Amino acid sequence: MTSINPNRPTPTFQPTQSTVPASRPASAPPRTQPAEAPASQAAAERNRDSFSPAAALRPSGRARVTTQGDNFVLEAQGQVGNRGSTPRGGVPTRLGPVSAGGSFGLQGSLRVEVPREAATDAIRNGQLPNPAAPETWPVGTRARAEVQGQAGFNVGLRAGPGRLGERLGLSTSYDRTQTQRYELQRTSEDTVRATVTSDGRQRDATNIRGLEGRQDQRLGHSQSADFNIRTPEGRAAYDDFMRTGQLPRENGPGVSNVQRTDTLDQTRDGRVLGQSVATSERQTRLSADGAGDQTVRQTDRNVAGSTQTTEMQVGADGNGRARTAINDSVVATTTTRPGQPPETSYELTFTDPNAAAIARGAFSGDDAAASGSGPFSVRLNEQQARALVERTLGQGLQGGQQALDRAFRTLSTGGQQTFATTLYNSTVDTRTPNAARRPLESMPAEAPAQPRPPAETPPMS
Repeated sequence: MTSINPNRPTPTFQPTQSTVPASRPASAPPRTQPAEAPASQAAAERNRDSFSPAAALRPSGRARVTTQGDNFVLEAQGQVGNRGSTPRGGVPTRLGPVSAGGSFGLQGSLRVEVPREAATDAIRNGQLPNPAAPETWPVGTRARAEVQGQAGFNVGLRAGPGRLGERLGLSTSYDRTQTQRYELQRTSEDTVRATVTSDGRQRDATNIRGLEGRQDQRLGHSQSADFNIRTPEGRAAYDDFMRTGQLPRENGPGVSNVQRTDTLDQTRDGRVLGQSVATSERQTRLSADGAGDQTVRQTDRNVAGSTQTTEMQVGADGNGRARTAINDSVVATTTTRPGQPPETSYELTFTDPNAAAIARGAFSGDDAAASGSGPFSVRLNEQQARALVERTLGQGLQGGQQALDRAFRTLSTGGQQTFATTLYNSTVDTRTPNAARRPLESMPAEAPAQPRPPAETPPMS
């Protein structure tokens, strides 16, 4: 099975013709071109129908006009596609009947919403606003151009007749869709907000003699920025975006509110004769702003119900903080400072009354401590956490925090009572059951914050 590479540049579908007609507004002056245009200008003219903001949001003469609420809505669409497959029953071969099929499609759309009270007569007649002149757009106007492509194939070889023959045969399938959209909105007299979004989905499956692997991946990119079109720097940055389709990655003169979000969702499913035996899910989200601050959030789930979520925040100054929640019992916190090794601590929390009582006994040499009531929490530094894992899972734990996180995930998968019982059993010497227990070590509990004393009231004169 193939994987979507989140670091790979997102492919852009480039139809040979624009998704909407490319005629200029009637009010625009005719374009003149020198008899001998430079090669670069000629190349730009040949490629001007590719899916870029200037092409996708270019005015198109006339569009279908409707009224929706307080807006005039102008829409235009176009599509192209094809499909093919082998004859029904497949193609006979030495190995048996082989079936195959494939398809592709490409469709585009343009939608513009204009506040009804600000719409001009040209807009009311279906003339799309010109994105190259955003200062002519009424405030509140929003335009969105989108193109979606789809491609897929499937190949199958039966091992015999009937459904069992199909399951025990060989088959593979692949389907991918990609959507690219540009959106412009004039949010004020001075500002135009641009957003670029790319969404891809890939699904593939392979079956070999009843052993099947399925994979579903979704990759998303979203960027936005505000341009002050009243300043030379902001207008130049806007024109550069219209030409290249690339938004600035940092705030700067005439550019503000830069935001970027990347997401990757993955689901994998292993099956035997159609029955699911192993499932895992992973969701990753990366957010960044124009000031250099970044946030990463990742969640993992597996077929046993185990869950791990990590959220990491890194500032432009290099300081960072990561918080990892493992199932419902463990939280790891890592603090990073420039020039210093990261510091990690763990907090174990048992809210189940029975589990809390057992855990109290595990961290205390006095079994009477287990009689306490209410939830129980304990803090560990990295050395204490490693010692705990080695006493419960055995010696030889290698690696850093990731290895510790995996170990705590294994320990806490069975629920709080199972986790607490494992901790307690590690304090007992099974060879000499009557010997004193060796309690697990922990950090001192944090002192509760003391309430501030009330300010003294001055005596009344």
